[in-house]
Amino acid sequence: DDAHDSQLQRYEKSLQELKVLFVQKHGHDIDDVDEDGCVWIKTAGCSVMEKLEEKLAEVKCLYHEKFGADAGLEDDAYDSQLQSYEKSLHEMKVLFAQKYGYDINDVDEDGAVWTKTAGCSIVEKLQEKLAEVK
Repeated sequence: DDAHDSQLQRYEKSLQELKVLFVQKHGHDIDDVDEDGCVWIKTAGCSVMEKLEEKLAEVKCLYHEKFGADAGLEDDAYDSQLQSYEKSLHEMKVLFAQKYGYDINDVDEDGAVWTKTAGCSIVEKLQEKLAEVK
């Protein structure tokens, strides 16, 4: 029984060492890989949109405190403000892409980043080469 426990402890230690080596080599934990080989990266905190919504709610409250009414804009002022917001949103998307290396639109509602790949597959390239030879 002691020999069995000792062997089990050695296996557990080896498993821990393998997990450490995996993290060092691949930059993520083996437990972050699903059965299809996809890596799932956990992200904590608020999304960019949630932070913007919080700021907007804060600004609306401050406006109401200062002017005693809800923030309401005339049609022309509204259109102008909307254009300004759209420009700011575009600038924020550019900054996001510069900082994180991918487009905010590549992130799904769960926070997973989807990478787009364009071009021919290796099989398609080989078929093209074969057609050239024939």
